[in-house]
Amino acid sequence: MENNIHHGGDIEQVATQLNIPIEEVKDFSANINPLGFPSDLWNVLVQSFANIEVYPNPEYPELKTAIANHFHVNNDDVFVGNGASEVLDETIQAEKATDALVLAPTFGEYERFFSRIGIKVHYYQLHEENNFLCDIPTMIEQLKAHREITIICLASPNNPTGQIIASKDLRKLVDFCNHHHRLLILDEAFIDLTVNEQESFINELEPEDNVYIIRAATKFFAIPGLRLGYCITKNEKLKKLLKVQENTWSVNGIADVFGQNMFRAKKYIRLTHDWLNTQQPALYQALQGISEIKVFPSATNFFLFKSNDLTLREKMIRHHLLIRQCDDYVGLGSQYYRVAVKGPQDNVLLVKTLKQVLGRESG
Repeated sequence: MENNIHHGGDIEQVATQLNIPIEEVKDFSANINPLGFPSDLWNVLVQSFANIEVYPNPEYPELKTAIANHFHVNNDDVFVGNGASEVLDETIQAEKATDALVLAPTFGEYERFFSRIGIKVHYYQLHEENNFLCDIPTMIEQLKAHREITIICLASPNNPTGQIIASKDLRKLVDFCNHHHRLLILDEAFIDLTVNEQESFINELEPEDNVYIIRAATKFFAIPGLRLGYCITKNEKLKKLLKVQENTWSVNGIADVFGQNMFRAKKYIRLTHDWLNTQQPALYQALQGISEIKVFPSATNFFLFKSNDLTLREKMIRHHLLIRQCDDYVGLGSQYYRVAVKGPQDNVLLVKTLKQVLGRESG
């Protein structure tokens, strides 16, 4: 499969294109916490450099303990890796499957991971008419009709639509998977960045559930350059299969120490939820006020919207603002864009610039 996926956050290319310092580009294409790195963890990070000449413990006992304690699970329920992408790839490799189901649209790396090891990808099509909501009963009917599909990979919240799947609906799907020998890989990379702190399905996990839950520290703690992801399952069979796929020393020593301490940043966590609960609804309301676009509801720190202007990304770049065009998502096209929720001043600038650019075109 040819890799035509492009990701947000490529501000270096934009800065070079405009011949301006990288600091002058406002990046709305990557969904990273705008509060930046937790300041109260800087000292911990600096101290970790003292052990840079020492291999980390390949079992990562302290890191797994910190994660396990936070989610009230056992240490052996936790697997860690170099970002959520690596852990996700390992869960896919662990299950010997021929066919998989993903949402359309969704994060493009799922299909890439499946396709490169010869797994055929099927799609559950989401529809604009109902704001791209995922209807689990309809999905289960599709799975009944296609018994060859043995892996289902879902994101909640979904990227780029921002919609979550309610726990009661996930339970219906998980029960189906348990009784019909299917595996659910549930990506919760953005669940910590949801308005009013939506609950993780980790709280619902049972030992018999055929479920891997993927989590990321990257987005919430603003550490894309550090990379730390983890997976949680209570199923003993799944643990054994995943153990075989684990890479040795997959988490570097600095990320290991960060992960051991990340949940101690209580003030940062509280401030992040305060920011999101205020700024996300405010930006949604402001985007709804732009008549030239159609914005879709979201539970998380980004919004999908539709515009008839297929060159909107390039026009916004001229104003030093980078937004994500969603032409590489299956089920979408060049008329769809995604923008991240940032601080109040940046959000106002985004809306003002969109109105200016789109108004000029329609005027």
